[in-house]
Amino acid sequence: MRSRTNTRERLWSPIFVTIIAATLFAFMVGQGVNSGTTVYLERTGGTLGLAGIGALSFSVAAGVARLLSGPIIDTRGRRIVLLAGAAVMLVGTIGPLITNDGIPFIIWRALQGIGFSAATTATNTAAADVLPFSRLGEGIGYAGLGQAISMAIGPALALFLVSTNPPENFYFGMAACAFLSLILGLLCRYEKDPTKLPETSEYRVRWEQGKIGKSPERTSAREGALKRMVDSIFEPTALRGTGVIFILATVASFNIFFMGAFGNALGVTNSGIYYTAMAVVMIVVRLAMGRFMDKVAPIKLMGIAVAGGLAAILLALGCISGIFGSLTEAVFYLMGLPFGICIGVAFPVNQTIAVKMTPPERWGAANALFMLGVDLSNAIAATVWGFLIQELGYGAALIGCVIMLVLSFAAAVILYPKTR
Repeated sequence: MRSRTNTRERLWSPIFVTIIAATLFAFMVGQGVNSGTTVYLERTGGTLGLAGIGALSFSVAAGVARLLSGPIIDTRGRRIVLLAGAAVMLVGTIGPLITNDGIPFIIWRALQGIGFSAATTATNTAAADVLPFSRLGEGIGYAGLGQAISMAIGPALALFLVSTNPPENFYFGMAACAFLSLILGLLCRYEKDPTKLPETSEYRVRWEQGKIGKSPERTSAREGALKRMVDSIFEPTALRGTGVIFILATVASFNIFFMGAFGNALGVTNSGIYYTAMAVVMIVVRLAMGRFMDKVAPIKLMGIAVAGGLAAILLALGCISGIFGSLTEAVFYLMGLPFGICIGVAFPVNQTIAVKMTPPERWGAANALFMLGVDLSNAIAATVWGFLIQELGYGAALIGCVIMLVLSFAAAVILYPKTR
């Protein structure tokens, strides 16, 4: 039997499940529009150049929204940002059904990025709010289930919808996901009445101590508005986790944007099986690691993540060399297993560090900075990997991934706190 100590305080609650579900549908929109838009344009006579501009528009808009949503979450509340983000996502996915050429296409992609960024920053912060601090790492791992499940079904759903007639069914499906995220956001009312939360939840504890709604100390007039704005956005205590994930996310970027094309280059029949295998492992890892997330030193968990990533990349290099022969396709699918371990462990570990090192009243800024690091890393790395693949081939990009995995572990050794 489990010991009834403060390390086993109540974790699951209706509001926590609601937040996970809202995260699921928000990430399904993000995963879906990023994987399905290019195929949609190909089917409707668009160009890859327009698809690239749209992807850049999504990334830039998402990054700006991260910067702005963090301080708004900390000062105005989680629910209002979640609702606003879901509403903007809904507009961004309905808009293409009206017109989707040229400038309007770019505008819709920007709205998709803004809404996705704001909604997911809010849900990540809300998840931390309703968890007991003693099980924060475990809970954040479970909170990531929405993201993990979305990776399993989001791209597959988007590609299925865009292959139907008419292909506009793609946007109907994404709009439905955005609408469900909005509805679930309406149910996240714990800020109105924190007594409905578990007694040990961080948000309720701070509310009972009179710390919720208390205005932070103002800087002097001499320091000026610019410094106050920078302070409201940038949370330096979150850099320990953000710095590490910024490096490792470059490898995740290769996985998101180029692994499918890599499979096609190898002659793989259905690259989607790789993503499904990876997502299933991520879900299993998120469920299993909750037992030791707050008990094992973060550097050990990061070592497991890096080892998984290295195993996947080395298998990919083996596929290029041809050493697997007729088993190449099977090995490609199996690569999703160690890569799922890498992503499934690394992201919650580093997010937990970013949040735990930050005062609770600054969790919005901490989550925004963490996720901004992921967004910027994805955008920058995708450009670099694309150039390397075009000029030197997939082998060069994969070797680059090995280097970044090693650097991420070195950064963890330097940046991680020395205690659990």
